[in-house]
Amino acid sequence: MSEDTIRLVTIGRILRRRGRFLTILAVAGALVGHGTSLLLPPRYTTSASVLLPGAWEERELLTQAEIATSSVVVDRAATSLRWAGVDGAELRDRVTAEAADGNIIKISGTADTPERAQRLSDTVADQFVIFAAQIMGAHRDPAAAKRPEELRQLVSRSTRRIDELADEAGQGKSVESVQTRTELSKLRTTLQEAVDKLEQAGPAKDRPDMVVMGPAARPAGEAPPTRVQLMVAGALLFALLAVVCHLAAARVGRRLRTGADVTAALGSPLLGSVDVPGG
Repeated sequence: MSEDTIRLVTIGRILRRRGRFLTILAVAGALVGHGTSLLLPPRYTTSASVLLPGAWEERELLTQAEIATSSVVVDRAATSLRWAGVDGAELRDRVTAEAADGNIIKISGTADTPERAQRLSDTVADQFVIFAAQIMGAHRDPAAAKRPEELRQLVSRSTRRIDELADEAGQGKSVESVQTRTELSKLRTTLQEAVDKLEQAGPAKDRPDMVVMGPAARPAGEAPPTRVQLMVAGALLFALLAVVCHLAAARVGRRLRTGADVTAALGSPLLGSVDVPGG
């Protein structure tokens, strides 16, 4: 028989002979798990999603996820929540963020009640959107923002001047007069097309603001490990330790030393024995 077969036979024998003892150990493990759950306060987790409109690269999304859990954002959330005895350092251990598909940052908050978990996730999401908007606004060049408007005013003045020149050219039918009005008309059309392209390209330079996709859902159940999970884990652990200890003892004491051991191992009566001097 192979080692695996012998080990399975031994486990089966242990379960048959020590079933009551294993049951007692499993109950004891469940009680230990229950006691452990009393020491650990219940935890509830929920998530709020923030949409990042526009085109974003993967590394940019990862950066935004890091910003969402940064000390600045979490400290602002702690100030906004005003929970007694809870500061930003403690909240940082309860908040996580990850980049999901579709340019979405998923912000998860964990607290001791469903209401607090929901409020924590929503507050961190709101503070993240505000902080991200401040960062984007700080990096915008005010002078660059004024240039398009200045260009539009310049084009408007140029268009009026073109109209004045066209009027000065009069309604003459000479070749020079017709040619002048034609060139001025082409110039006016070119300037207007340039303004139209500028208005279409201008808003695309700045990314749209981030949007919180609704409030976080209130969690319906505790976050793992729950009390039931701890009790089941304790029962399985104690029972498994008992089986392992029995296997170790059986491996150490595998040698047959007495006639009764031989009879039990072979399952047949012992016909005789031989005395060995010094044995």
